[in-house]
Amino acid sequence: MINEIKRAVDSSYVSKKMIHFAKRIKMSMPVYILLLPTLILFFMMGIYPIIWALKYCLYNYDGTTMPIFVGFDNFRKLFDFKDMMENRNSHFLLYWTSWGRTLSYALIKTTIEIPLAFFCALFVTSKVKGRTFFKTLFYMPQILPSFAIFMVFGIILNPFNGILSKQLADLGIITKHFSILAHTNSAFLAGVLADVWIFFGLNMLFFIAGLTNIPKDVYESASVDGANASQQLRYITLPMMGPMGQVIIMLSLVGCLKSMGSYFILTKGGPNHGTELTFLYIYNLFFPSGTTAQYGLGAAVAVVSAVIVGIITAVYMKLSKKLQYD
Repeated sequence: MINEIKRAVDSSYVSKKMIHFAKRIKMSMPVYILLLPTLILFFMMGIYPIIWALKYCLYNYDGTTMPIFVGFDNFRKLFDFKDMMENRNSHFLLYWTSWGRTLSYALIKTTIEIPLAFFCALFVTSKVKGRTFFKTLFYMPQILPSFAIFMVFGIILNPFNGILSKQLADLGIITKHFSILAHTNSAFLAGVLADVWIFFGLNMLFFIAGLTNIPKDVYESASVDGANASQQLRYITLPMMGPMGQVIIMLSLVGCLKSMGSYFILTKGGPNHGTELTFLYIYNLFFPSGTTAQYGLGAAVAVVSAVIVGIITAVYMKLSKKLQYD
C-alpha cells in the first residue's frame, strides 16, 4: 500500500514537471523562432567551415578534381625543416617566415596605434572646442571603405606622380622615382602606417567609453589635494583604464594576427613574399594567381594558424591579468 502511494506521488510529481516544462517551452517558442535565422547562419558560416577545414586538411584537393586522402602530409609540409634546406620556396619557409612578419606587424602596429588612440581619446574628452568635429575626423577612416582607402594610398605612393612620394623625394628622404611599394622594408612600413591610420579611430572610441566611466569626483578630489594633470593621468586615469586597456590591446592584437593588412591591395604580398602575412599566405593558397589552388594545404595551414592565435591570446591574457587589478 505504501509503495503504491509513493508511486502515485512520484507519478504526479513527474507529470507536474512535464506540464511545467511544456508550458515553459510554449512561452519561449517565439524567442526560439526569432533566434532560428541567427542560429542557421551561425552553423552555416561558422560551424560548417570549421568542419570543412578539419576534413579537407587531410586531403590533397584543388577544388576541381576528386580529393585524394593524404593523411597528415599537409601538416608535415609545415614542419619539414629538411625541405627548407633543399627548396627556398618550401611551405615550411614561407609559412613560418610569414608568422615572423605577422608578429612584427602586430607589434609595430599595436605599439603605434594604441597610444595614438588613447591620447586622441583624451583630447576629444577634454574641454577643447570642436571636440565633436575632431572625434568625427579621427573616426572617419573607419567609416570609409578600406578597399578605396588602400587604392588611394597606392596612388599617393606612386613613384612617378604620387603626392607623398614626390614630397619625400623633395625632402631628400628617398631618391627621385623611388618605388616605396617595390622594396620590402618600405612597403612593410607603409602598410603598417596605412592600417594604423584606418583603424586607430575604433580603438579611440573604446578608450572614450572607458574614460567617460571614470567617476568625476575622483579627479575633483585629486585636484583639491593638489594633483596636476600629469599626476592625475599617471595615478588615476591609467590605473582605472587597466581592464579596458587589456581588452582593447587583446582585440587589436588578435585583429593583427588574423589580418591580411593593406598588403592585399598594395603589394599582394610582394615583393618576393616580403609583405605576405600569414592569413594572406593562406588566402593565396586558396585563391592563387596563375597556379592551381591548394585547398587541402590551405585548410591545414588555417587550422595550425588558428591554434597559434589561440595560444598567443591565452598567453597574453595570462601575462596581462594584473591589469585587471592595477
